[in-house]
Amino acid sequence: MKTIQNLSASFFIIAVTVLSVISILGVWDIFNEDVISKSFQTLGLLALVAIIIMAAGRFIEGRSDTVATAIPDSPSPIWRTIRRITLAILIASVSLLALLGVLAIWEVIQDKDVLYKSLSSLGILAFGAFIIVMTCLDREGKLNKQRKNMSTGSIIGLLILAYILFRFAF
Repeated sequence: MKTIQNLSASFFIIAVTVLSVISILGVWDIFNEDVISKSFQTLGLLALVAIIIMAAGRFIEGRSDTVATAIPDSPSPIWRTIRRITLAILIASVSLLALLGVLAIWEVIQDKDVLYKSLSSLGILAFGAFIIVMTCLDREGKLNKQRKNMSTGSIIGLLILAYILFRFAF
């Protein structure tokens, strides 16, 4: 089951990356709005499927741990590497988003079209990086150990909220 979960998470990370790039290119009018809306719908569907697969795997793994005390598998180091890279992207994009937000509040940037496209692009980039970081944390097993972090239900709630916000934005 762990192999299926890892494959699902890998496919999900690749899909989030590709769809984020497509969405950003759509914001900059390289693709039309139909491509953007379909990309967000596909992203939402893939997010839901990946979360269901990972959550179902937790329940299956939970049962097998009580029956037999096996040595726990150590997570692949690739998840940590991907998490660190996307965490740097997340921090950079959110910082730039805050900077552009302040510049927009003080009306330093006069061209509203470029401002809105930049804010949208950074928002998409930050959201995609956040999803990838949460997926890597789940694969590393760090979401299980630290209950102070987000649960699967709160991740699903955030994904639904983000989907609704993006639907209203476009």
